[in-house]
Amino acid sequence: MGDIITLINVKGGTGKTTTTINIAGAMAKLKRKVLILDNDSQSNVSQILDIKSEYNMYDLYTNPKVDFDDCITKYNDYIYVIGNTINSAILENELHSKSSRETLLFRKYQGFKNKNEFDYILIDNSPFLGITVQNSLAMSNYYLEVIDNSTSALQGLNMVDIVINELKENGISKDLKLLGILRNRFKKRSLFNRQFDEVLQEELKDKLFNTIIYDSVKYKEASALHKTIQDYNKAYSKPYSMLYHEIINRII
Repeated sequence: MGDIITLINVKGGTGKTTTTINIAGAMAKLKRKVLILDNDSQSNVSQILDIKSEYNMYDLYTNPKVDFDDCITKYNDYIYVIGNTINSAILENELHSKSSRETLLFRKYQGFKNKNEFDYILIDNSPFLGITVQNSLAMSNYYLEVIDNSTSALQGLNMVDIVINELKENGISKDLKLLGILRNRFKKRSLFNRQFDEVLQEELKDKLFNTIIYDSVKYKEASALHKTIQDYNKAYSKPYSMLYHEIINRII
C-alpha cells in the first residue's frame, strides 16, 4: 500500500497538473508504480496523457457499483490514471446532500487498498476547495502545495490551511501532513522573482522544497505531445528528479 499525496492550491495556474504528471514521470523512471487521480473537472491530466476510459472519477463518486479497479487506465508500464470528464463540474451540487460526503473516496479506497500494488498515489485537484478536494485530503497521507510567483498563491496557502484544520476538527484527515511547498513557474532572471523568493524563504522556511521549477516552454511542449517531461527532454526533467528525492526524504 503506497503513500497518497494530494497536490493543492486555491489559485489556478500554479502548475499543479504539470507537477503531478512530471513527479509521476520521475517516479516511473525509477520503476516506481504510480496511480494518478484526476480529481479536477477540467480533466487536464486526462487530456495531457490522452486518457480515455469507460469509467472515471465522476462514476467513482456517484455510482455505488463502480470501484477503483473499474476506473484505472494504463498510460505506460509504471503510470496509471483514473481519468475525469467535464461531467464532474456538477459534482459539488450532486454530492452536497450526501451523508459523510467528504469521505466518499476514502470509503471506496478501503475496498481497494489491500489489492493496491502502487508505490504512490498522486491526486491532482481543482483550485476550488469544495467537496472533491476535501475527499482528496481525507484520503491522503500527505499534501504538497504548489505556488507560483504571485501573492495570491500565498493567500491560497492560508485558505488551504483553514480547510485542513476544519477537516481535522471534524475528525477527518487527522494524520494528514504537509509534505512541502513547491515553487513552480518561477523566472530565473526576474528581480521581482528574487525579491519575492526572499519573502517566501523568510515566511515559509523549511516548509519550502529546495527544488525550484523554473518556467520553460519545454513543459508545455511535452504536455502538447501527451508526454511526461522525462520522455520529452532529459535536461528539463532533472528538477523533478531532485524534487522526487526531496519528497522521499520527507516521507516518514
